[in-house]
Amino acid sequence: MNEKKLEEMKQDYEHIKIPKDLRQRVEAGIRQAKREERAFMNERKNENTKSNIAVYIGRIVSAAAAALLLITVMANSGAGIAHAMSKIPVIGTIAEIVTFRHYESSKNNMDADIKIPEVSVKNEDGTVNEETTQKINKSIQEYTDAIIAQYEADVAAAGESEGHMNVSLDYSVITDNERLFSIRFDELLVMASGTQMVKIYHIDKQSGEIIGLSGLFKDGADFITPISENIKQQMKAQMAADESVSYFLDSDVPEWDFQGITENTTFYVNENGKLVIAFDEYEVAPGYMGSVAFEIPTEVVQDLVQDGFLK
Repeated sequence: MNEKKLEEMKQDYEHIKIPKDLRQRVEAGIRQAKREERAFMNERKNENTKSNIAVYIGRIVSAAAAALLLITVMANSGAGIAHAMSKIPVIGTIAEIVTFRHYESSKNNMDADIKIPEVSVKNEDGTVNEETTQKINKSIQEYTDAIIAQYEADVAAAGESEGHMNVSLDYSVITDNERLFSIRFDELLVMASGTQMVKIYHIDKQSGEIIGLSGLFKDGADFITPISENIKQQMKAQMAADESVSYFLDSDVPEWDFQGITENTTFYVNENGKLVIAFDEYEVAPGYMGSVAFEIPTEVVQDLVQDGFLK
């Protein structure tokens, strides 16, 4: 990276208007449910028996009934809570999304649209795993409550002043394989421009526990070093191939440089069974790069990862 380009990057970065009292947030939606619906419909097109048609019709009726059960209650403040009490199966006997709440608000030229799911985790015998179920729902509740509280504080602080802010939160099931269930939250904050943040919860189907990145690997394994080095290699290769690509790496501003991942780094396992490390906007690159992600070749960690998580 030449000195002129670095200086331009620094100027762009320093003049980006970031909300003073708001966290930088990310939203890049993955609509897993839509993909599953399309796959289901394509499958049913090739089945002609009356019984399968009955199943298909039943699924449509159930979906319509679930939609009709959505109730929106709007208070004088403009805030609303919607409850859909339909049971939506996600991964059979291990975990499922059983309800969701919908917080909506529009006041002082500010809007919020926040979807809050409730998850049920089950043991192999079909009984509810109360400990994990309570733990994940408590964490989801605290996470979404904090977003709502921040929004309401911003509304109160803004008063009748001009301007506009929109905050939205949606969720999707992004990993559903034999070993792992992951639910992803995508949050978008729009003011003069949009900033994004992603949060992902993972449940190990074998243990029934909520896990972080370290939960994928064998006890005591140093997964941080090889993954970090691979990401740096990918960053360098991308910058060498395209001069418009820029990362905080080997720059003249060392305090900005990417040093490596941590046990708290956001991750998910994609549909090909590959580990993906995700970074929020501004975390490892200038704002114009947006949020970025790196797929890690399984051979990088194949001797460290537990069986069943990656391919």
